[in-house]
Amino acid sequence: MSKNHVGPFDLMFNIQLGKAILAGLFLIIFNQVNVFIDMVSDMGFLLVALGFTGALGQVFIFITISKFGALTCSIIGLARKVATLVASIYIYIYGHTLNAIQFFGLCVCITAMVMNFLGKGKKNPGCHSHGDNDPEPSEEKLGLLKANDEEYNDDDNNKKAIELVTV
Repeated sequence: MSKNHVGPFDLMFNIQLGKAILAGLFLIIFNQVNVFIDMVSDMGFLLVALGFTGALGQVFIFITISKFGALTCSIIGLARKVATLVASIYIYIYGHTLNAIQFFGLCVCITAMVMNFLGKGKKNPGCHSHGDNDPEPSEEKLGLLKANDEEYNDDDNNKKAIELVTV
């Protein structure tokens, strides 16, 4: 969080650039360049659309984790999967049907998801808190996108952040 800090979107770009370079090298090493060129000429638009939607999804996941935490991101992912499942069953997109046990499992999944989301902000005094009573904010609670804000640039907050990373 000091002068060597890499921004989150710069980090994602550099990782994807490295993956693209490695993919290009493996295309050359395994002599698959002609197969790749044929696939791009046949499915070019679909590949671009797939890449764009994948990148957009990664940005949404990153922002959700940095703003709301990993638990909220996992609940959103579960809600998306359950909604897709329910849509494929009740809208008859794929013609799926449920028996009684499968329907019970779906109800348990939806109930657990709703209870997890509703109980997220509450503290349960009877359970172990796993450090929730710690006065120092965790690294997740600091937020990755706020690294450039003024409140995180002064020396006291940088020392707290460094202490959090080293603990």
